[in-house]
Amino acid sequence: MRIPSVAKLLNLGLLWLLAGTAYAQQSSLVTVPNSEHQVIQSKVAGHPYDVYVHFPAGYATSGKKYPVLYVVDGDNDFSPTLEYLGLLMAEYHIPEPLVVAIGDGGLIGTPGNQRNRDFTPTAMADRPGSGGAPAFLGFIEQELMPFVEKKYKADPAQRTLYGYSMGGLFGTYVLFQKPTLFQNILIGSPALGYDNGKIFDIENAYHAKHTDLPVHVFVEVGELETPGQKDPYQKLVQLLQARHYQNLDLHTVVIEKVTHMTGKPVTMLKALGWAYTSPHVVF
Repeated sequence: MRIPSVAKLLNLGLLWLLAGTAYAQQSSLVTVPNSEHQVIQSKVAGHPYDVYVHFPAGYATSGKKYPVLYVVDGDNDFSPTLEYLGLLMAEYHIPEPLVVAIGDGGLIGTPGNQRNRDFTPTAMADRPGSGGAPAFLGFIEQELMPFVEKKYKADPAQRTLYGYSMGGLFGTYVLFQKPTLFQNILIGSPALGYDNGKIFDIENAYHAKHTDLPVHVFVEVGELETPGQKDPYQKLVQLLQARHYQNLDLHTVVIEKVTHMTGKPVTMLKALGWAYTSPHVVF
């Protein structure tokens, strides 16, 4: 079993936008308190995945089950997730979830990272290995969730999924493939233009068979992002509003004065705050 390094765990909260070379120079091995690291070999996807799990305060002696927050891009976003949850617990007294962050072979931008494989719903010729979202979703549903709900005190009725950018594209794919798999789907600045907007064909196929979309959905884009990000976001929002899906709880937000990169930390804070306050606080 690979042990998570300083690069993967502690320094991420400060340097997660700088996915790269400085991390390779770190050699000390540490762990985040109240956390553990697993490597799960997926038979469905055919790949191993690093899984980082963080336990809520009092977990060891508690007899209750906990909501579970599944975070993709886990190599980058595990540590920031814990920081923002801590802020929200202090400010809004939200219930602390069990955090399950799924790694994708390394930090974003490093050679081993496989987000372009796992987060993309269709294959593109100029992106070798793309189109792995169906297999990645199969891993989460058929292997990871049963593992988590057997090994840990996890409440299957309170699952939340968070993803940003390509991870947001994957979240949107999940929305139109397995919406009931999660109570909340949190989608940050999704790359909906991927493969000429094929995600909209996936939504159209879903709509042809369903009149309901029973899930709480948060969708965000930054005010200063490119038209390639903002236009598909507006298309998705308008489409979801026009469909009048039954049981869809939709919250959309355009964050002022942020780009795709500078909007990421703000988005995570807002998305988690919206998901875990009851009733939802509009951030």
